Amino acid sequence: MLKKLITLSLLSLLLFSLAACSDDKKEETQESETEKTEEQGQQEEAKKQQVEPDKTVAKVNGEELKGSEYNMWYQQVQMTFMQQGMDPSSEESAKKLKQATLDQLVGQELLVQEAKEKGYEADEEKVNEQLKKQKEQFDSEEKFKEALKKQGLTVEKLKADFADQMATDEYIKKEVEIEEPTDKEIQDFFDQYKEMSKKEVKLADVKEQIVSTLKRQKRNEALGKLIEQLKKDNEVEILI
Repeated sequence: MLKKLITLSLLSLLLFSLAACSDDKKEETQESETEKTEEQGQQEEAKKQQVEPDKTVAKVNGEELKGSEYNMWYQQVQMTFMQQGMDPSSEESAKKLKQATLDQLVGQELLVQEAKEKGYEADEEKVNEQLKKQKEQFDSEEKFKEALKKQGLTVEKLKADFADQMATDEYIKKEVEIEEPTDKEIQDFFDQYKEMSKKEVKLADVKEQIVSTLKRQKRNEALGKLIEQLKKDNEVEILI
């Protein structure tokens, strides 16, 4: 998740630095610029909803969750909202965005704590390998650290986050039961897909993708139920 956040930040910078189109596409360019301006306005307005990096936004069993972590989740949820055509700066969307961010932040911490409670730990070698891959996205160590700093991170914090995520992934893999999609579920999904696509397609050609999608849905549903139960079984305090 953190790797994706850093990558998305860099992509955003690249997008805003693109050159204008040629004169024969002036009208298209103006429309694109208008959309970009609107999007930038939404992003700037949504930024006001973020909190101070050192502010404690929530506590999970006494563990303080800081604004820096909240803001990282906020950026990702905000991007999802915008991809779905929602204006994150509107009052209604802002409330949903805040709640969704807190749900993600608290849910992740609950899973991390549960994984540690059950004795799951990350392999140090794999953590260092992941850190190395992250660094390779940058031209220098200095630029890598600058990117981390912008997101309120340090190399040590990033390593700790990687370790937590790996331990949690292993816990989910071994502890969270996910049922295989049934033939009926696969067929129903295919029928819906075929109706929406309006194309001639055979089940055999897309079955692998359908099974993968259904497994992902079932995993998300199972995790949602697990997190809701963990919220009931643990002490969660929201402070914003």
